Amino acid sequence: MNGDSSSAPAAGRSGFFRYFGRDRLTGQITAGLVGVLCVSALVYGVGTASARYKLADVGAWLSASAKGMVVHANGLAGKVDGKAAVVPQMRGHNIKVVQDGTTVLLVDLDTGVVSRIDPSQLKITGSRPVGGPGLQVLAGAGAAYTVDAVKGAVQRIDPLHLTPIGPSATLTAPLGQAGIDADGALWVPVPQTGEVVPFREGGKGAPVAAGKPGDRLALTIAAGRPVIVDSTSATALIVRPEGTQRINLPAPVAEARHGVKVPAVADGQIVPILGAGGALYLLDTGVGRVESVALRVPNHVFEPPHVLGPRVYLPDRTSGRLLVFNTDRNAWERPLAATRPGGTIEMLVRDHMLWVNDPNGAIAFAFDANGGVKRIRKYEDKVPGGARRPLPVQQNPGGGQGNRNGSGGGRGGSNAVPPRGAPPVKKDPSAPDPPIPAASGDNGSVTVRFTPAAQPQGVYPVTRFVLLDRSGGPVAGASPAAFPANSPGGTFRVGGLTCDTTTHIYKVAAEYRGKDGRPAYSESGEVGATACTAPGPPRALTAKPVNHGADLTWARSSGYDVTYAIAWPGGSDTATGTAKSIRGLANGTSHTVQVTARNGAGESTGVTTTVNLAYPTRQIRNQNNGQTNTIIRPGPRRSGEAGKIPQGEIITMTVVCQVQGESYTDTESNTTSTVWNKVQTKYGDGYLNDTLVATSKNGYPSDGLYECQS
Repeated sequence: MNGDSSSAPAAGRSGFFRYFGRDRLTGQITAGLVGVLCVSALVYGVGTASARYKLADVGAWLSASAKGMVVHANGLAGKVDGKAAVVPQMRGHNIKVVQDGTTVLLVDLDTGVVSRIDPSQLKITGSRPVGGPGLQVLAGAGAAYTVDAVKGAVQRIDPLHLTPIGPSATLTAPLGQAGIDADGALWVPVPQTGEVVPFREGGKGAPVAAGKPGDRLALTIAAGRPVIVDSTSATALIVRPEGTQRINLPAPVAEARHGVKVPAVADGQIVPILGAGGALYLLDTGVGRVESVALRVPNHVFEPPHVLGPRVYLPDRTSGRLLVFNTDRNAWERPLAATRPGGTIEMLVRDHMLWVNDPNGAIAFAFDANGGVKRIRKYEDKVPGGARRPLPVQQNPGGGQGNRNGSGGGRGGSNAVPPRGAPPVKKDPSAPDPPIPAASGDNGSVTVRFTPAAQPQGVYPVTRFVLLDRSGGPVAGASPAAFPANSPGGTFRVGGLTCDTTTHIYKVAAEYRGKDGRPAYSESGEVGATACTAPGPPRALTAKPVNHGADLTWARSSGYDVTYAIAWPGGSDTATGTAKSIRGLANGTSHTVQVTARNGAGESTGVTTTVNLAYPTRQIRNQNNGQTNTIIRPGPRRSGEAGKIPQGEIITMTVVCQVQGESYTDTESNTTSTVWNKVQTKYGDGYLNDTLVATSKNGYPSDGLYECQS
């Protein structure tokens, strides 16, 4: 399996791929691929066709390319409980395993052939060429799709028969790595338009703006919801059913010219982001907080990081090791040799476990949320579906660079000395190793936590730890801290910072006295954070209707230096407090009002409510009709007749609203008014001048009435 392919169970590999339409399959496959179709049901050593197997519920299918098969591993027991042979034409190819419940698909990334494994029979039950090399195939929440990134084609497929369901859709190519959310919706990044497009039950939904056209977009499905990182603008967009939330990321994210690396799927709400130069950021999508971790392994190539529990797992392809950072302890743990140097490390999160696999090696690993690990021997013979005659192992597959069939010998073997995973070669061998820092920001300050490195014998003792700025000078306002040699760590805090998009970059240095007796610094890598986190959404939003408007109130959002943006159809406003009166709304109808919390680190999901400006009618009597009949007019004017209240009769009417109209003088009361009341009476509906209605005459509109909407 290619090392650049995605490691998530419900996502395929990004890049430039090719899609074969249903009506063009025969003419576009080679004779070898036709052979695949002929022998696709072949399985080695299963036994009778009626055999049925029960695999562990907490498990994953893993590629075992060196033996030409895929295996199912029980994560709790750390053992293989089933295996199936791939068709001969697939052997030696890059095989992607896509799994969702009982849907288990094998994607030949070299040929575009997709095969289905029946887990109950442990055999391939069908194969079909559905695209070109590197096709994205995704399955999740009962749905399955193919995505052609180079042509922009998106097609829903039947995961059982691998046939198309409905018509395909075309987006602006090239497309990014897609993902399926918890509800079964497919999300496809379209960098050329700066959007991510959803598909539900095969139908294309309304695009969501994630950035500007041409921005670099990377998608993660975190806790079942899409999170799009725009490394061009250093922002992240979280898409939830109730709305979107945009969070500003540290500015160095934008330094990744080819985009950041993120996992296709994250088990929880933490999204790890690998930026330029090995910079590692942890985005907590639940609260909008971003933490920066120093990573000093120069000139190494890394695969996308993953998070499970409090640990970040970073595949170092250069060394063949899995680097592990414990966020609770703020320290790097002992690395794990996962493959030979330069080999492939596949990772996926499934059933709240992290699976690490070298498709060409004999050993895989399953981590639980507490950091416990099970070593899985993939080539165990006595398991259901095993081959009666083991397929031959490729001779010298690594070309002298380590055994691809085993757990890795030579430089990448399990006996190799693990790296410290931190400092580069020191200029002064007697200088102490630098501490390991991590930074986060909130409430107008940045906190830099650090863990001192364990110092070997023969180095200068550390006298204290100092917070440095990016240029290497001590930070004003951050007092140097002195620690005993066995100190577990400490914290610096820099306050009085502005809550904006500025990323404050720091280093932590171990100060010591060198050969000349002068103070010297052993500096850590850089970490950075903004001085605040994105606010949470406003709560308990209410809207009290008033004439042509609404009086809004809400509960304060979490966060620092928060302002609120209020929007409604045809207008917008801002507020610093938790109340706002808006006006200019049309009476007699309903309006949707949205309130969003913002600060320099980003903005929350907008909270909406509906204000109904239905007319608050009143029951009021007529007056001044002792001399003549009272004429009900068809409009707010002196002419026309819509009804007539007989002379001398006082009735109770329904007054709907008031409106300004022609001036009218009542001779009986000798009063004049331009206000007209829209009334409903037993003698007809229409308008009566305010001199003929017993209103309070206290303001306009009076008596709690609204103005009539023209």
